[in-house]
Amino acid sequence: MKLADFDFRVWNRKINSYASVTYQFEEGKASFVPREEGGVFECIELWTGMRDKNGKKIYEGDIVCFKNRGKYNDDRDEVLAKHIKEKCLKKTFLAQIFFENEGGGYCIKCKTKRGHTKYFSLFDMFFYLDFTLKVVGNIHENAELLDNHNKEQKCH
Repeated sequence: MKLADFDFRVWNRKINSYASVTYQFEEGKASFVPREEGGVFECIELWTGMRDKNGKKIYEGDIVCFKNRGKYNDDRDEVLAKHIKEKCLKKTFLAQIFFENEGGGYCIKCKTKRGHTKYFSLFDMFFYLDFTLKVVGNIHENAELLDNHNKEQKCH
């Protein structure tokens, strides 16, 4: 990704909305300045470099509908491929996008019907599966989408 492709959004918890920001360049350093007065930032969410099936940018904190098309490739790591196949093959579910420092990349986090949290590396999923993602909300404004009872109806 080139610096020109770098993008982020900022959640302002004071106004419960994404803040508009302006970039400010001084002495070779870039910073951003909130347009709203009294900006209180909860988090900066980076663009993953990916777009959903409709061309919309996918950011950290987005809630996406994951739809697997049922194909997988297991010629590199049979154990991992088997795990991903068993958990994701021919499935549709809602998940949150986040960055995992230890794993070194973007992941999805979702809950099983039994309430367990599962994490999957998007890198591994892109390698082993043929799937689509569609942004359906974000963790700040639509956290209820991740509740088990809402998953089926919101992901179509």
